[in-house]
Amino acid sequence: MLNKYLTEDEQKRLLDVLKLYKSEVAQRDSAVVRLLIHSGMRVGECLRLSVRDAMAALKSGYIYIPKEYRKGRADERCDHEVLVTVSVRSALHDLLAIRVGAELDEALIVSRKSAGLGWHAMSVRGFQQRVAFWAGEAGLRDGVSPHWFRHTRAMNIMRRTTATDPLGVVKAALGHASIRSTEVYARQTREHVEAALREVDAKPRLRLADLRKQHEGRAS
Repeated sequence: MLNKYLTEDEQKRLLDVLKLYKSEVAQRDSAVVRLLIHSGMRVGECLRLSVRDAMAALKSGYIYIPKEYRKGRADERCDHEVLVTVSVRSALHDLLAIRVGAELDEALIVSRKSAGLGWHAMSVRGFQQRVAFWAGEAGLRDGVSPHWFRHTRAMNIMRRTTATDPLGVVKAALGHASIRSTEVYARQTREHVEAALREVDAKPRLRLADLRKQHEGRAS
């Protein structure tokens, strides 16, 4: 997991690239990426949302994810709810704006494969391809996938929260059944590792006081 999330800079680069394009497809992809980054939902859970689900979430303040949609053993899965923050609300509004006129039980996120076939719910594979395309446009590393956004949500919480139990917040936000699944986010981030290694390998810099001592030593 150490490498499978986006840094603050990478998130900005990806979202900035998406803003450059005004097509409906780009607007859809931008809204889904933002929804995943700010909610921590798995992509399969996100793509199963209906128009009705999105409207209910805006009204209640929570996205409801039934246990049937969640990953894991059937006897361990439980219902989950995702807080509708300002960023999540914005993404949901944008997706609903694209789906104006759709039936309530139709998919919120759709893909039109070809003319005459009509609208179909976006598949996980389909959105993986969309993310790979946009990651390339943003000049990001190879291998970026929608699941990276779930890890990114966790890392954003760990970076930004002032809560006394940040791992507990991540556990609740992602809906982990066990804290063991959450503890991975307490490890050193790759930014910290890279910064530390660059510091170690950097040429030592002498302070002014050290230079004076050297000068005085030579002069004596």
